[in-house]
Amino acid sequence: MRKALISFAVVLFLVAAPAAEAGTFYLHDHSSYWWYMVSEPAFSAVIPATGDTYIQRSIFGMEVLEILFENGSISMEVIHQPGKDIEVVRKSVEERFKPLVKNASIIADREITTSNNLRSHFYAYEGTGLNGKKVMLRSVFFQRDQHIVYLTMCLNADKYQGDIREYWLRAVNGFEWN
Repeated sequence: MRKALISFAVVLFLVAAPAAEAGTFYLHDHSSYWWYMVSEPAFSAVIPATGDTYIQRSIFGMEVLEILFENGSISMEVIHQPGKDIEVVRKSVEERFKPLVKNASIIADREITTSNNLRSHFYAYEGTGLNGKKVMLRSVFFQRDQHIVYLTMCLNADKYQGDIREYWLRAVNGFEWN
């Protein structure tokens, strides 16, 4: 059940970068999560309440919520922007990190249906990062009307386990259009 806004969260999150389309954070039934709600486009995402840092920003009309874990070595994002073409957005996500990853191998590039019965596109790859470690990019894209909302996670592949894996799966499967 969505409950009252956490006042300290408002200060923590909105100090970073107040934006016209910034989301609002509400308590979730499970103490490890928050509801992240945006009014335009109207959607909700279940996000972890245990991140080290939360940053909201607006970049050229793209609204980003970035959640960092383990001193920034794990990044999870909830992004929304105008558009209808998921493939164009997917390619931009792929290109964003291409210079940092060698020997990338696509592990997923397919349509999926979430637990909320929403069709989405799942794209993920693994490769070797500049740090010499096996790294991973995971992304899921939702499209409705004139909007695309997508989730991304970047991390060393060996970190995709336990709570971090559950945070990702909960965000993907808890996403809903309002």
